[in-house]
Amino acid sequence: MKRRTFLQRLASTGIVLPFALGYPRLRAFAKSPSGSPFMRLASATNDHIFVIIRLAGGNDGLNTVVPYGHSDYYTLRGTSTADNIAIPEADVLKLPDSSSMGLHPSLAPLLDLYKEKKMAIVQNVGYPNQNLSHFRSTDIWLSGSDATVYDNAGWYAKYLEEKYPDYPTVLPADPFAIEFGTFLSTTLVGEKNNMGIAVGTSGFLPNDSEKDPLPANHEGDEEAYVRSIAKQANVFTTSIVNALVKQPLNKVTYPTGNALGTVLSAIPKLIAGGLATQMYIVNVGGYDTHSDQVNRQKQLHKDLADAVLAFQRDLEAFGLGDRVSTMTISEFGRRVVSNGGGTDHGSAAPLFVIGNGVNGGVFGPDPNLTDLEGPGNLKMQYDFRQVYASVLGQWFNADESLIQPRALPHHFNQIPIFKTASIGGVDSATAIAGVQLGQNFPNPAASGTRIPIQGMISGMNARLTLYDIDGRAVLSRDVAAGETAIDLDTRALPTGTYVYELSAAGARRAKTMVVAR
Repeated sequence: MKRRTFLQRLASTGIVLPFALGYPRLRAFAKSPSGSPFMRLASATNDHIFVIIRLAGGNDGLNTVVPYGHSDYYTLRGTSTADNIAIPEADVLKLPDSSSMGLHPSLAPLLDLYKEKKMAIVQNVGYPNQNLSHFRSTDIWLSGSDATVYDNAGWYAKYLEEKYPDYPTVLPADPFAIEFGTFLSTTLVGEKNNMGIAVGTSGFLPNDSEKDPLPANHEGDEEAYVRSIAKQANVFTTSIVNALVKQPLNKVTYPTGNALGTVLSAIPKLIAGGLATQMYIVNVGGYDTHSDQVNRQKQLHKDLADAVLAFQRDLEAFGLGDRVSTMTISEFGRRVVSNGGGTDHGSAAPLFVIGNGVNGGVFGPDPNLTDLEGPGNLKMQYDFRQVYASVLGQWFNADESLIQPRALPHHFNQIPIFKTASIGGVDSATAIAGVQLGQNFPNPAASGTRIPIQGMISGMNARLTLYDIDGRAVLSRDVAAGETAIDLDTRALPTGTYVYELSAAGARRAKTMVVAR
């Protein structure tokens, strides 16, 4: 298919290209990332990809993962009244490894994945001092902040800003993250820059054919700004289009009339087409079920399960099953007691993590229906930031120094959700032939800092190089066998962010450090 024909048909594929969303201003002609030591940090990570499906509105967890083995569930949900919203035990899809928990009957496609050990259920996920407002609780979940802290930057964006401090001066070839929708949510908004792009608004495809002179007035200035934004949008639009041109078709059929499935169907094609983006976010509304919950959730769960199963099978058909994991999140669960056909805003609820790389099964105990808090809410077992820490540490192989205090405000114990988990072990991404490159201390440094190194053996040739943010080497020295640390005098270095890189045996590993006074 020709590129022009493809672009004309693009709107029917579930992808509408972005127009000026999620890009830092005036970076249309930023430097290539190929020579940047900061961008070379990407080589220290894996090629894993993560997809977040946000169930906006507050999904009722008790009618998603149903505690059918607990009689209190049926009492509290009004089985003997006109307000009954409980799922009958006969309809519950029993989990094969539990005598008390099962899935909503509309989630049958997910039960197939659970039986294949490709789905983890993390029970009772929430946060301390639960806020029952949709807006505030969403802010907390997307920023990763404490409930008492107002933070406009997102947990994943802050992680990316720490990992790639020279962005957007140096642009990657492909966007770090893509969110399907008309704007970026907090997850991808950093403290300094947006760290992803929004795909979903209509508009023209920017190009270099705009040769008409601009009027020398305010209107001309405004149009010049719009043109500059359009051109910079083209930096990533081109890579997205090229990926879809290479792989315009899915390998499985997605459910018709399913909006979530339509959006998810684009992701395997983008990955198979060569796009290196590692985070995708999809937003689904409708989960604020104050009324008619039984019927509304029945359809919501069916749409979710049908779309996710097709997505997983498509990934597997493309040979991508081991590289991609998917997670559902929602800003809160719902009240235990029926309010007359629905449920009010609650607190803790389960979430799903799905993929070949997941340790399938249930994490956490059954929800305790006799020990509630506040106005009748489930108590939290896992902080949602434990899940985020697990995603960063296990799936993306991130050092703890990148997780906290940057992405997350504190240390959070990880949950062994992924098969790649090596909690507390050596970060394999920093090992070169048995050599471990540690994080410098103190960091930030003022007058000096120490870089730990372990495993240097006789006969190994290694070299440590320090780069500034423009990629210039400001210090370089050999590392001798038996050295366990390198002390750097930083008094002559300007304040800012640097990369120190250890090269040995034809491989490179690097970490960032900061000089501040």
